[in-house]
Amino acid sequence: MKIEENYSLKNHNTFNVDVKAKLYTEVSSVKDCLNILKKYPKEKILVLGDGSNTLLIKDWEGIVIRPIIKTIRKVKENEQFIYIESGSGTNWDHFVRYCVAKNYAGIENLVMIPGTVGGAVAQNIAAYGQNITDTLVSVRAVDIKSKKKVMLLPEECGYEYRRSNFKNKWRYRYIITSAVFKLRKNTKEFELSYHERAGRYGSILEELNSFAKEPYTIQDVMQAVINQRAKRLPSVDEYGTCGSFFENPVVPLKKYEELSKMISELQCYPVEDLRYHIKDWKEYRKEDFVKIPAGRILDELGWRGKWIGNVGVSEKHALCVVSNKEATGKEILDFVHEMQKDVKLKYDIDLISEVNIIE
Repeated sequence: MKIEENYSLKNHNTFNVDVKAKLYTEVSSVKDCLNILKKYPKEKILVLGDGSNTLLIKDWEGIVIRPIIKTIRKVKENEQFIYIESGSGTNWDHFVRYCVAKNYAGIENLVMIPGTVGGAVAQNIAAYGQNITDTLVSVRAVDIKSKKKVMLLPEECGYEYRRSNFKNKWRYRYIITSAVFKLRKNTKEFELSYHERAGRYGSILEELNSFAKEPYTIQDVMQAVINQRAKRLPSVDEYGTCGSFFENPVVPLKKYEELSKMISELQCYPVEDLRYHIKDWKEYRKEDFVKIPAGRILDELGWRGKWIGNVGVSEKHALCVVSNKEATGKEILDFVHEMQKDVKLKYDIDLISEVNIIE
């Protein structure tokens, strides 16, 4: 286990921000995690996977730990389900494709989401009607504070819309080492309800019908998602980016009705649980609120394709903040703040960052 000093993190975050870590190491086992904690008991710790949902603002005056545990194994199975454990360092997209190739269903709509399995668990990823929590059974981790191995259940992890305890109060508490998923075997039932919501970009169901016929296979569904995401997301080879930067805001139905008169083609979607969005949620009915696409709002304000210096917004999607890979973290953060201020001024809506900002 090698320890690097004054180590550049430029190649370990997808914005390619060139900040340095006082100390840097990669861990390939639980034993490595425990050893590094014992060796550096007083150093501030940042756990970093692929940095695909992280904006680094300045040098890290502590130790950066990057898990590279990449084992995938079967835990158990029955006629209907299989339980698969993946190391936290496994590339998430690789894990999805591995499962789909074996006809294990439940995460096929989450293909092409960048990052690691550990990052996916921490970020509480979701896309096209599927959530990682739909299949997550347990999370194994090392407790940085107690220096002990722990197993955490999803209900302990504070999962909310695009949030979890790992992103908030546990940000510097655990090193995720693996996760177990419960997937369906050889099913013909897929999550297609979300796909029926045709929007400005066309629905996944439309994409599916363009090249496949019923009964759809799990490979068909995954390919439809791949096709759609390729149309909407910037190339990480060309730009620095974390993909979608903001959460979709939840607003009162009355507010949506007002906005829809000002913004053409402004869609709305039902809110599954108000507690994740409204402070005094018990005083309201979820039917009185809707979720609206932040990308459409930013589109209306002319942010798509707009650049200021080294930072801009993708031509493909107004939610995707991009850089020329030379921007500092502060430049990116200042640009994001300008977007937030513009939306607040014009529509009185607070855009909340989905990306972890490490200052």
